[in-house]
Amino acid sequence: MLENKRAELTTKQLVTIIILIVSFIIILFLIFQLNLGGTTDKEICHNSVVLKGQSQIVAGPLDCRTSYICISGGNDCSITKTASKVDVDPNDKNEIMKAIADEMASCWWMFGEGKIDYGAGLLGSSSVGYALCSIIEFDDKVQEKIKEISYSEFYNYLKTIQKEGSQNYLNYLYGVNDVNYLVIESQFTININQDKIMTNQRYSILTGIDNYLIEKNKILRTYIIPTSETSSRLKQGEFITKP
Repeated sequence: MLENKRAELTTKQLVTIIILIVSFIIILFLIFQLNLGGTTDKEICHNSVVLKGQSQIVAGPLDCRTSYICISGGNDCSITKTASKVDVDPNDKNEIMKAIADEMASCWWMFGEGKIDYGAGLLGSSSVGYALCSIIEFDDKVQEKIKEISYSEFYNYLKTIQKEGSQNYLNYLYGVNDVNYLVIESQFTININQDKIMTNQRYSILTGIDNYLIEKNKILRTYIIPTSETSSRLKQGEFITKP
């Protein structure tokens, strides 16, 4: 009889603990959704990624939206009226590349810097989940002065600028200090030696996660590809960000 009571007590305790954990997660989720204290869209996204990583079953879908960025030499872009403007010197290619690098770093941070499994989980999709962090456009002044930036030039530039302390952008985004050791994941179709960033086109900054059913989910790095070629370049999958 005493053993049955102990077992019953243990069961009740476990149920209570589970309810408390679930309630805590739901409360956190609601706080993030309410955007208390003027939290930015990027912070809301990051918070939802953290929450998803802690409890994939309870947290639900991510609350991440695509940003629209105008890299401006002084004029507006046509992308949207609500696009965030990043001012640059249209004659300075390094400033333009720094603006792109900052957007890529922001994307990598929002989705956990490769440390958080925000995948679909065992009951979700086994396809690739692509996060479209931002779409960038260059104004006519930038287009006039800087026609193109080769991927090789851009990635070598990432090696030269520091993000924090002694860590450069290349190491922060890809975990390497030499472009020769950079491996582009198979989910993306990028040729560093041939591709170019053309300033008269729009570009998408993406990251993502490859959801496995048996193996651990694979966090994908952050890349920039032409927006018009997004569907054709990416391997089959689905977008997990809101437009």
